[in-house]
Amino acid sequence: MTKIKISQALLLLSFSLLIGCKKDEKVTVLTENYKGVYVINEGGFQKSNGSIGLYKPGTGEYFDAFQKANDLPLGDVVQSMIATNQFFYIVVNNSNKIEVVNKETFKKAFTIPLNSPRYLFPLSATKAYVSHLFSNEVSIIDLNTNIKSGTININHWSEHFAKLDKKVLVGTNSSQLMVINSETDLLADSIMIGKGLSKILNISETKVAVLSTGDLDWSSGNVLENGKLSFINKDSNKVEKSISLSTGSYGGSMTFNATNQTIYLSLGGTKIYQYTETGGLVEYLTLNTGESVYGLAVNPSNGDLYITDAGDFNSNGKVYIYDVNKNRIKVIEAGIVPNGILFNE
Repeated sequence: MTKIKISQALLLLSFSLLIGCKKDEKVTVLTENYKGVYVINEGGFQKSNGSIGLYKPGTGEYFDAFQKANDLPLGDVVQSMIATNQFFYIVVNNSNKIEVVNKETFKKAFTIPLNSPRYLFPLSATKAYVSHLFSNEVSIIDLNTNIKSGTININHWSEHFAKLDKKVLVGTNSSQLMVINSETDLLADSIMIGKGLSKILNISETKVAVLSTGDLDWSSGNVLENGKLSFINKDSNKVEKSISLSTGSYGGSMTFNATNQTIYLSLGGTKIYQYTETGGLVEYLTLNTGESVYGLAVNPSNGDLYITDAGDFNSNGKVYIYDVNKNRIKVIEAGIVPNGILFNE
C-alpha cells in the first residue's frame, strides 16, 4: 500500500471514530396534552356510543379523549366523570362499570365492575361512595385498590351526593333524600323534599341546595306539584328554606358559582334562572328557539356558563358557552347526549 492510500485510510478511520463518539441527540416524543374542558356524552341507550370529549379553549380543538388515548370505545350511557387522586373515574351506567383513567395520559388504569352505577362521590383519598340505578344499595369503593369494599342499603335507587360534615345526603328516585353516616357507613335518616328530585350540591361546607322539578300529569299537562329549590344546613336533617318554582317539569339541572355565590338552575326548555341570597330567584337567560338545557356548569376560572343541549338524543348535541355578561361566546359540536362538564384546565 502506498503512503497516500495509507494516509487516506487513516483519515477515514479518524472520521469514523469522530462520528461514533458524537453524543446521542435527545429525542423528544410529543404526547397529547389532556388539559382542557371535558364534555360527558351519554350516547344513545344500548348503542355503546358514549364518549368523553375534550375541548381545548385555546385552539378550539375538540376530540374523543378516551378513544384517542386507548383506541377503544367507552361504552353504553356514560353517566358522569369525576377527578380524584391521580385518576379520572368515568361512570358508564348501562355497561355496568367505572373506567379509571390516568389524569395525564387518559390511559386506562383499572375497570371497576358495578351494577348500573350513576355517580362516584369521593369522601377522602381512600374512600368513595357510588350511587346506582336499579339497586337499593350505595357501594363503598376502596380508592387504594379500586375495589368495591362494602354496601349500604338505603331502600331506594340513588343519584347525586352532597356532604355536610359526617353526613352524606343521597338523592333518590322518591321524594326523599337519604342520610348516611360516613363514619359508620350506615343509613341514619331521611329528609322529605318533594317529587322530581333532580340534583343536590354543596354551596358551602355547611349548606346544601336541592333542586326538585315537581310532577305533571303528562296526559293533560296539569301541574300536580310545583318544583322547588330547597336548602338544608348541617345542623339539622330538615329543609330550612324552600322556594317554589313556577311549574313542574321533567328533568332539570343546577350549578353553583362559588365566586359570586350564585346558583343557576333550569327545569329544561330554554330558560335558565339564577338565585342569590340577596336577589332571590330571577330569570337569567333564555336560549334561542329550538334549543334546550340538559346540563349546566360554571367554569371556576372565569365564571363562564356552559350549557349542554342534548338535541334529539340521537345525533350530536351542542355546548353553548356564555361569559359573565351573558354573551354567547362559543358553540361546541359535542357528542351524542352531552349531559355534563368537567374542567381540567
